[in-house]
Amino acid sequence: MILEPRPSNTGKQIEQLATKVLLRSIELLGGLSKLAQHRNLTWLASLARACIAVVLKEEYMKTEKEIAEYLGVSTASVRNMLRANVDVVKEKLADLDKLSEEEKGELKTHTAGAVAKLAYRLVKQEQNTDTLIEGLSAGEAGWSV
Repeated sequence: MILEPRPSNTGKQIEQLATKVLLRSIELLGGLSKLAQHRNLTWLASLARACIAVVLKEEYMKTEKEIAEYLGVSTASVRNMLRANVDVVKEKLADLDKLSEEEKGELKTHTAGAVAKLAYRLVKQEQNTDTLIEGLSAGEAGWSV
């Protein structure tokens, strides 16, 4: 019997987590309706790239160069995404109308990166909480009297 290696599910895993992060990013920006209302649907492409970049950096320890090649963007763009200041964006998220005015057209790379980083943190917190709850639930079964 010959065992062949299974194909990697890495691409699928990247896609799944990046999608969760993208959805959380959209929520942080007020939801899809809010983006449509402000005619900011063009922001989605920048957000998607930033979400993938954050996932590749945080989960797969990819370099800026590797991420740039994966996304088909410059290393400088990736650097701007990954070095974006989350605290600055938190302030901007408090006033989405002002953010919309500042970011006319396509969402700036550093802003998209900061939103993606914040969304990634929230997704990971949720996953950790879910894991803890599952562990507690499984542990309770062993403690029954």
